[in-house]
Amino acid sequence: MEEQKKEIIQFVQNQKMKGHTITETLNDLKIKRSTYYAWLKPEGNKKAGVRITELTPEEKQIIEKTKDEYPHLRHRQIQGILQNRGLYLSYSSVYNHLKSIDMIEPYERRPSPLKEPRYNIWRRNLMWGCDWTKLLINHTRWYLLIIIDFFSRYAIAYDIYPSINASHIKHIYTTGLKNQGIWKNRDIMPELRVDRGSPNTSLITKEFFDIMGADLSFARVRRPTDNALTERFFGTAKQEEIYIVGSYPDEHSGRYEIGNYLHNYNYDRPHQSLWNFTPARVHEVNNKTEIIKELAQLKHETKLKRRLYWENGLHVYK
Repeated sequence: MEEQKKEIIQFVQNQKMKGHTITETLNDLKIKRSTYYAWLKPEGNKKAGVRITELTPEEKQIIEKTKDEYPHLRHRQIQGILQNRGLYLSYSSVYNHLKSIDMIEPYERRPSPLKEPRYNIWRRNLMWGCDWTKLLINHTRWYLLIIIDFFSRYAIAYDIYPSINASHIKHIYTTGLKNQGIWKNRDIMPELRVDRGSPNTSLITKEFFDIMGADLSFARVRRPTDNALTERFFGTAKQEEIYIVGSYPDEHSGRYEIGNYLHNYNYDRPHQSLWNFTPARVHEVNNKTEIIKELAQLKHETKLKRRLYWENGLHVYK
């Protein structure tokens, strides 16, 4: 390596005597100027760089002393105490020094309730989500009311209304039962997850579900995960249908176009959270273990076809 450096230095000097600048020669050789001039310095004159960001021994002692005074506080609070005493050190500096002397105790936070929904849906028609969102009919506010199956994301039933009241909640739940072939006193009634809107909390709605023998469960306050699947559907529907149309000309066309979109959503549109299967396919199979097996089989067949092509030149795709 040293011989190569000497040859390059000699070559640059020769080019300089021929009238070429050092920068031009170094650019041709793709060598940085700083690297070239570092080679010119004698080895004994090279000074190791000094890290001015490294803590001084006095600062380390102050950190350790403060930690001894407040053993129950963590590094961020220790940093705040030092800052209030007129010594600013970064959080990371305090943390790294305390960690190097094994003075960082283990710390685990309680799992956030926002990230842990209180249910596990393992089959279709076990829990449905119901909610409504705004849309425009002839530039007048109407509402899209829908029921989503929490297992398959399948849109069970829908309708549009100029306003929402308890009778609409009863009607769409009954429609969902009819669409799924679920009968009272014979099948288990799906639990309906709703927010705390007045149509859902009204006495009429509660009495209806008591008569039906079904559970009406309310999403917890400030717990968006409890009804997140329904809200996620509305986010998708707005971006792909409602916002694009803007305003439907009349009630009939609005109900027809939304029906077409929901058919596409259920039967044609790949769903990322369902491994890109459609909600209808997952709803039909009713077993996500089998869905994963089906996906694994598709992967295996694709790899096999690719192998046949590259090894034997067989065109397996028609």
